Amino acid sequence: MISLSDVKKKADPGYKIRGQVLDYGRNLTSDEIFEKFMESYSVYYNITRYDQKDVTSDSSPADVHTLGADVEADAHDFDAEAVFDSKGEQYFLIKAAKVAEMNTAEYVYFKRLRRLTAQELKALDVKAWELGISHVVPSTGHKNTDAVLIVVADSVDEDARKLTHKLKHSKNYKFALHGYSNYRLVVIEASEGKAYFNRQACILMGLVGNILVRNPE
Repeated sequence: MISLSDVKKKADPGYKIRGQVLDYGRNLTSDEIFEKFMESYSVYYNITRYDQKDVTSDSSPADVHTLGADVEADAHDFDAEAVFDSKGEQYFLIKAAKVAEMNTAEYVYFKRLRRLTAQELKALDVKAWELGISHVVPSTGHKNTDAVLIVVADSVDEDARKLTHKLKHSKNYKFALHGYSNYRLVVIEASEGKAYFNRQACILMGLVGNILVRNPE
């Protein structure tokens, strides 16, 4: 596993890392950021996009309630889903290394919003975690199945920023003999040029920073 100190040493000069906050300092719209992630993740992940409607509009309180409560619904509440499964692939985007024979999978959920509130973040958090681990099939050949939530917002309420650093989930199956699941959360605030991470997502800082500062070809 890449440590936070290693990430800082290798950080691109185009961004700065302070604790669990990444300052990329680029003037990018939320749509531009979203497309950058789609392009990068599509190299090693299978992408399904659900963003055919007006996804940048504010969600109503009723929508938030439904999103948090209906954990059995599919991923259509998100704008896109990226799936990695080592049974059909050879390399892992984050670790940039060949995957071991044991099965490892990752489910990444993307959401775009004009404004992210703490209430909205809580609902998305529950939804992404429950959807991610719903794919787990514990067995001796299962190493890990992780869930990742990446939220891109024009603005983020202060209480939502603080909540980002605190949210966490993890689960093991038969004392990890049948694998485990971790949860990583990344919130990007386009208007401030900053990204916020929960502790488990700190290993993604280098990846996220490079995606955000990379110039389009």
